[in-house]
Amino acid sequence: MASGWQLIVDGELRPAGGILGVGFDELSWPHPVRPGDELHAESEVLEVRPSKSRPDRGLIRVRTRTLNQKGEAVQIYTGNLLVPRRPAAAGV
Repeated sequence: MASGWQLIVDGELRPAGGILGVGFDELSWPHPVRPGDELHAESEVLEVRPSKSRPDRGLIRVRTRTLNQKGEAVQIYTGNLLVPRRPAAAGV
C-alpha cells in the first residue's frame, strides 16, 4: 500500500520540470488509513509568484489532498515549492 507521501513523490505533479521544497503551511491527517485502502492524491496550485532574489526561479504554493476510496481526506499537505521559471516571451 502506498503512503500519502509516496503518492506525492511518485505523482504526476512536475511543475516547470523540477521542484525543491522550501517549507509547508499545513500538514494534517484527518482520517486514518486502514489496510486495504485505495489511495489517490489530488493537487491544486494555490499561488504562483516570481522569486525576488532569483529571476530564473518562482515560488508556488500547492495543496495536496490524499483521499481514500470513500473520498475522505486522509492527509492534507500545503507546501511551498521553488521551481524553475520559463524564459519570458519576447515582446511581453
